Amino acid sequence: MDAGKLVARSSGIALALALAVGSIDGHAGLLKTTTGTVLRTLADISGTVTSPIGDVLVGLTQNAGSLIAHTVVRIQGRYLLLTRGTSAFDMTFTHDGQMRRVLVVRPQNPVAGAPILMMLHGNGGTAENQSNLSEAPDLVAAKGVWVVLPEALNGTWNDDPGNSIGIDDVGFLSDVVDVMTGVFQADASRIYVSGLSNGAFMSERFACERSDLVAAAALISGTISGGLMNACAPATPRPIMFMDGTADPIVPYDGSRLGVRSAPDTFNFWLGRLNCSASATLTTALPDSTADGTTVSLARNTGCGSGGEVRLYTVQGGGHAWPGGWQYLPVPIIGTTSTDVDATTEIWNFASLYHR
Repeated sequence: MDAGKLVARSSGIALALALAVGSIDGHAGLLKTTTGTVLRTLADISGTVTSPIGDVLVGLTQNAGSLIAHTVVRIQGRYLLLTRGTSAFDMTFTHDGQMRRVLVVRPQNPVAGAPILMMLHGNGGTAENQSNLSEAPDLVAAKGVWVVLPEALNGTWNDDPGNSIGIDDVGFLSDVVDVMTGVFQADASRIYVSGLSNGAFMSERFACERSDLVAAAALISGTISGGLMNACAPATPRPIMFMDGTADPIVPYDGSRLGVRSAPDTFNFWLGRLNCSASATLTTALPDSTADGTTVSLARNTGCGSGGEVRLYTVQGGGHAWPGGWQYLPVPIIGTTSTDVDATTEIWNFASLYHR
C-alpha cells in the first residue's frame, strides 16, 4: 500500500470515529443566487439554482489542498476526506414534500459531459461516511467521474416494493439524475448507480424501475429481496454486478435471512432478466494478494441477449463490508473487510464499459 493510501486509510478510520460520536455543528456559508440558465462555469455554481425539478440550493464548494495527497474538510459539520485535485459541495431540494440532501465529489477542474456514479450509503449511514468508506475521491481524481452521494431520509432507503416504508426514493433519485444532467451538464448516457447494503438494494430497485436513466448498476453486500424479485421488470435490463461475502452476518450469502435471496439465486435471476445463456458463465479466481483470510472469485456472464453482462464477485470469508475500504465496524459485528479486491475500482472498471 503506498503512502497516500496509508494516509487515506488512517484518516478514514479517524473520520469514522468522529462520525460515530456525532457531527460537529457547522455554519452555513453566504450563498450567491443563480436563476434560469447556468450563468457561471460548473465550478462556480452556488446558491439557489433553477433546475429541471425546480429550485435547488447548492452549497459552497470545498477544495482539497494542492500540497498534500489528502485533505480533511467539513461540509455541514461533517468530516470528508478529499483527494488532491478534487472538490465537494452539497445540495438540497424538496421532493414529495421532504427536504432531501445530496453530496457531490467532483474534479477541481470540471468539464461538461462527465459521467456520474451515484453511490448510496447503507442503513444508518451518511453521504460523507460512504464517500470516506469507499475512498470515492481517489476515483474522482484518477478518472474524472463525478461521484454523487444522495442521502436517505432518517438513514433508511425504501428499497423493497413488497415492504414499502412510504418514501418515494425512486422519484428522489430520478430528480438527482435530472439535476446532474440539467444543471451540471453530466452525460445522460453514462449514469451509473451503486450502493452498500440497504443502499445496494435501493440501487437495484432503481435499476429495475428506472432502467431508462441508468447504464449499469453495482451492489456491494446486497442481493435481492423477495418483494423486488417479484416486482422487477425493467424496460431495458442493464448490466449489473454484485460483490458479496460468504461470511456476511447481515445479508447472508446463502439467503438464510427471511425475505432476502441468496447471492447465487440473485445472480441467476439477473441472468434471466438480461436473457443470458447460463452456459456462458465463466468463473475465475482473482489473485490472493493479501493474507487477510479472504479470497475472491468472479463469475461473469457476457452471453446476454441484452448485450450486457452480469457479474458476481464471491468474497470467501468476507463480511458485510466494502472490500478495499476500511473496517468500519469490528470484525465480530460485520465480519472481515477483504483487501484482495478494491470494490470502488471494480465498480468503475465494470460500469464504465457501458453507455445507455
